[in-house]
Amino acid sequence: MRDVPENRSASLSREVTDLDVAARFGDAFPPAAATPFVLGLAEVACHQSVSDYLEAQETTVGIEATIRHLAPSPVGAVLTAHARLVKVDRRTLSFTVTVMDGDIECAQVEHTRAAVLTDRINQRLDQRRADLAAPRASADAPTDPDGIPAP
Repeated sequence: MRDVPENRSASLSREVTDLDVAARFGDAFPPAAATPFVLGLAEVACHQSVSDYLEAQETTVGIEATIRHLAPSPVGAVLTAHARLVKVDRRTLSFTVTVMDGDIECAQVEHTRAAVLTDRINQRLDQRRADLAAPRASADAPTDPDGIPAP
């Protein structure tokens, strides 16, 4: 990653759809923009603010977030995340993000991302997929005296 100046910023807007609402997680939740959707919008805006400074084999990944979801946004509302880079510590990037629904502030986010090698992330994902695909011993499967599953 090349040197990134602090105070870099980016904005990103998205319309809330039926796929983005909390009600998709269950009937107990309202048909308003879900917090994961709002956070995802903030994350992408943060990444976009520094993407010009990444090498071709790099990306950024979220490593920490604190969100205050302040107001509900219905389907059809257009949310805009305004991200600003406030601190750079080697490969760790800290941001503040304000998410607006028109003139209503609907969320405040403090977010930290790390610049990483894309190949390393993909290797970790491949390993995790392999782990998930491997057969697992059932809790009811017979075991030997040491607790090792029997063949």
